[in-house]
Amino acid sequence: MGLFDKLFGKNPQTKVDTNNKKVKQEIFNKVTEFDYTDFENLKVNQSYDRFFVGNIKLPSGQVVCTDPLYRELGLPQSWTVTPGEYPVYIYIGLDKEFAGRVAYAELNFKDEVPASWELSLISETLLKDDFEKKMNGMFPVENGLGSFSDSETWKFYNLEITDFYDKQKDGNYYNEVLESHFKANVNTPKTSRGEDWINYTPKTSSANIIMFGSGMGDGIYPRYVGFDKNRQVVKLIVDFIQLTDKEE
Repeated sequence: MGLFDKLFGKNPQTKVDTNNKKVKQEIFNKVTEFDYTDFENLKVNQSYDRFFVGNIKLPSGQVVCTDPLYRELGLPQSWTVTPGEYPVYIYIGLDKEFAGRVAYAELNFKDEVPASWELSLISETLLKDDFEKKMNGMFPVENGLGSFSDSETWKFYNLEITDFYDKQKDGNYYNEVLESHFKANVNTPKTSRGEDWINYTPKTSSANIIMFGSGMGDGIYPRYVGFDKNRQVVKLIVDFIQLTDKEE
C-alpha cells in the first residue's frame, strides 16, 4: 500500500490515522471524526459480553440499519455484500457505567479485524433533504430500538406495519405485535437487563429482521462499516455508547 492509501484509504474523502485509530471522513461537505479503538475487535474486548442473536438472511445483499419503528430512513447502505446468511451479535456492557445495556450491535460478514473503517452511508440520492445528508452515517432512534434487515425484507416489514394501521387506526404495532417477542427474551442473555432483542420474520417474508435495544435510549447513533484490505465489507457496527444530540 502506498503513502496515499495509508493516509486516505481508497476513498479520497476519508483520512485514516492507523497509529491512533482515528478516521476523518467528509460527509456532505462536513468533516466528521471518530475513534475506532473500542470497537475495532469487539470479539476480544473484555468490557462486553458477546451474545449471538442469530443469522440474518440477506437475499439482496443490501442492508437496512435503522430504528425499526422510525421508518422514514429504512434505506439500504451504499455498499452491498454477497447474498446469504450472516451472524448478528450484540455486546452487553459489563462495566458499571453501561452494565446490562446493549453497547454495540454487529453484523459480521467475515470473522476478521477490518483493515479500515468508515461511517456507513446511505446514497445521497435516496435522502430527501440537507439535514438527512448532513447526518448521513448516523440514524435517529425514537423508540429505543435499532435493527438490521435486508432491503427486500424491509419492504415486507414496512407493508406489514402499514396494513396493521390501516386495519387498526388506534392500534399500537409495538404493543400488539412486537412486545411479546421481546418479553420472550427477558432472561437472555443473563448479562442484559432483559427484553433487549428479537429475531422477527414478517408474516409475508421468508427472511428476517433482527431488532435490538439502543443502549441509553433515544438519540442519534453512528453506524460504522469495516473493510478488508481489498475494500470488501467485513462488518457493520452500530455504536450505542456514542450518543449524539439531535441537531438542526
